[in-house]
Amino acid sequence: MMSYSRTIKVKIGQTKTSRLLMGTILVFFVTENGSFGIINNGEAADSQSRTEANCTIGMVKGDAQAECRVPIPSGCTVAQFPGYPEPWVDISKGGGTSCQFNEKQTDWETSIVGSCQTCTTEQCTGRFIVMFNCVNNVPPASQRSPGPK
Repeated sequence: MMSYSRTIKVKIGQTKTSRLLMGTILVFFVTENGSFGIINNGEAADSQSRTEANCTIGMVKGDAQAECRVPIPSGCTVAQFPGYPEPWVDISKGGGTSCQFNEKQTDWETSIVGSCQTCTTEQCTGRFIVMFNCVNNVPPASQRSPGPK
């Protein structure tokens, strides 16, 4: 009988914990959405008008400097990360190299060039990602339902 009542207590405890956890998660999402202003000021619609473009460099040991150009989509401008004046970009690299945007060849309006230095390990990679605002370049949503597959 004791083990039976312990089992019931555990199940009841798990149920209360699950409800508490779900309630906490729900409150967190509502609070965070409100504090970021996504619900209140229509930024959700603006976020749909962003896109990203990237270029990737692959190198092997001993390869000297390599570069690539990030394509700028037609009708788009480089986005700024919300709250910061800098371009919304990211660089990731793998292996023994250093990568950066080429300051001489990049004007952020017509040309975006990334470059990586000499590869000192077996393989190296560099990836340059740029976020764009394309407010006037978003196609209207299709109202038709998808056909049978």
